[in-house]
Amino acid sequence: MSETEGSARWGTTTKMLVAVTALVLVSLVIVRFQSIIQLLVVAGIVSFLLVPIVRAMKTRARFSWTAATNIVFLFLILVLITASTATSLALVQQLQSLALTIQRILLELPARIASLNGQTVTVGPWVLDLSRLDLAPITEQALATIQPTLGRLSSLLTSLASVAIESIARLVFILAAAYFLTSDYEKLRRGWTSLSIPGYDQDTRRLQQALGRIWDAFLRGQLIVALTSGILTGVLMLALGVRSPLGLGVLGGLAKFVPIIGPFSAGTVAALMAFFQPGNWYGVTPLTHAVLVIAGVIVLDQSLDYMLIPRLMGQSLNLHPVVILVGAIVGASLAGILGLLLSAPSMATLLLLGRYVGRKLLDQSPWEPPIDAFPADRPPGFRLPSLPRWLPGRRTPER
Repeated sequence: MSETEGSARWGTTTKMLVAVTALVLVSLVIVRFQSIIQLLVVAGIVSFLLVPIVRAMKTRARFSWTAATNIVFLFLILVLITASTATSLALVQQLQSLALTIQRILLELPARIASLNGQTVTVGPWVLDLSRLDLAPITEQALATIQPTLGRLSSLLTSLASVAIESIARLVFILAAAYFLTSDYEKLRRGWTSLSIPGYDQDTRRLQQALGRIWDAFLRGQLIVALTSGILTGVLMLALGVRSPLGLGVLGGLAKFVPIIGPFSAGTVAALMAFFQPGNWYGVTPLTHAVLVIAGVIVLDQSLDYMLIPRLMGQSLNLHPVVILVGAIVGASLAGILGLLLSAPSMATLLLLGRYVGRKLLDQSPWEPPIDAFPADRPPGFRLPSLPRWLPGRRTPER
């Protein structure tokens, strides 16, 4: 067929011009509607987490995909309503108490630091003579840091009502978007798996599989880790007699989404709570109580890192700590809290694509050795558990 009878092919220059124009337009849309795109990303994560439940109801209970989606989201809405009416009051009180306590700690911190001059602190067999330390610069630095922090905290407490209303509106938008994404999951999945570039079918397929492993391990595995960490942190704080254990449990669960920085920050807050509260169940000094809390948080965090995370995630996010720190800083600066939470899998994705592009630029094969192969070494004695039947990737024998 001649060009006059059909559609003429685009030349290389035209293709490059269209591609660059489309990239610029997409970048402008992302910058302009960043808040909405963040909500859509959260909705996609919610949909991704609920799809296995919908699939299980479809295969085992013989529901249609639409009926299973309706039942799952109806149950989710009922759970959210029940949780908001039954536990939200206690949770809000715990979080408000935690925020007010932190505010009081910041106010008292300079005086506490100044009062340490000339004192001797004994922790077990170790004796620390603080009279040799000049704490005046530390006090001045603390005062300079406290003022803006108190201002932000006060504004946050005074705007809780508007934040609550805005949060409800965002939650409704996320649930609605997640519902439609889940309803059309099969269609979206077929479109994703059928995506290919002429001449690069094998590369596209292997990259899709590698990206699926990275994000599947993070989203589903990290959710279980965060829930487990939150519950165990709350129980630990309750056992150690630290105030606001529910609020600290929520903080400990959220902290697991941010590698390295999150657990360190949550542990610091818990230690400050233990140090500045009036008393404790064990009758020990505030410093000893804070040390006990720090030790408990370290043991809990390391136990999760070496016992639970290898079983759920394997080595699919085997990133160097420096890469994680850089990714967390860049993600927070670009997309706030959401960018911080998704920094680890995003960096793993960028490294995977970077290795592929680098080898192609050097005319090397990206599959020898393969860039989508993850290290198989794990701590001795640990074995990845078999997947439940309702998770994708589990093959059951035909009956």
